[in-house]
Amino acid sequence: MPAQVRVLGCLLEKEMTVPDTYPMTLNSLVTACNQQTSRHPVVNYPAAEVSAALDRLRLDHRLVRVLFSGAGSRVDKFRHIVEERWGLSRPEKALLCVLSLRGPQTVAELKTRTERMHDFADVDTIERVLDRLADPTQDGDTDEPTDVRDSGILRVSDNGPELAPGYRRTWDGPLVVRFDRQAGQKEARVMHLLGGPVDASALRDDDPSSHRTTFPSSQSLPASLDRVALLEAQLAELRTEFDAFRAQFG
Repeated sequence: MPAQVRVLGCLLEKEMTVPDTYPMTLNSLVTACNQQTSRHPVVNYPAAEVSAALDRLRLDHRLVRVLFSGAGSRVDKFRHIVEERWGLSRPEKALLCVLSLRGPQTVAELKTRTERMHDFADVDTIERVLDRLADPTQDGDTDEPTDVRDSGILRVSDNGPELAPGYRRTWDGPLVVRFDRQAGQKEARVMHLLGGPVDASALRDDDPSSHRTTFPSSQSLPASLDRVALLEAQLAELRTEFDAFRAQFG
């Protein structure tokens, strides 16, 4: 699950900050997941683990689609479809993205760290957006920009559901949770719930490594899943090399 959260966060981030490189290849996702900056915790996922996470996001959660190689592309590429699945506005995506990549944060930190994705007017605006992410019964705000309406077919499949301007929430439970100020902290914090319930004790400032308790070891993945993912990654690499060879000598 932690690898799935990191991969989804990276897809959200790159879509909103560097759209020219989106959708993303497996290699670019590995690089994004393992960035040393703007990430907490810092990880070192191999390609096999990122590939396995993509499979779970695509097959189990239906949050990712693959754009298979061909028609000008030599490698498979991946994109998220959270607009279709959850009906999120761009401000909601920005907050969920930063939370998934950097862990528990204060509202002030969220405002600073989402500037490249969405320009929130003030912290009160962020609080209102967080209210909706924490309550699936609240309707969306039709005044907020969404990448479904702004980008149209670029972000939504021909066969995907169309979201009306006054879309309603499409998830069963909260996507974020607020925690009261913990011992040693000056402010309350917010955390995503993409990986399941979060223990407030993992939010201590005095022990940054405690955040890692919510990110179990990759060894928890089934061995068979690891092997399948490794084979898929190797096949993708071979396909890339073959296409390059064919282009050079064909």
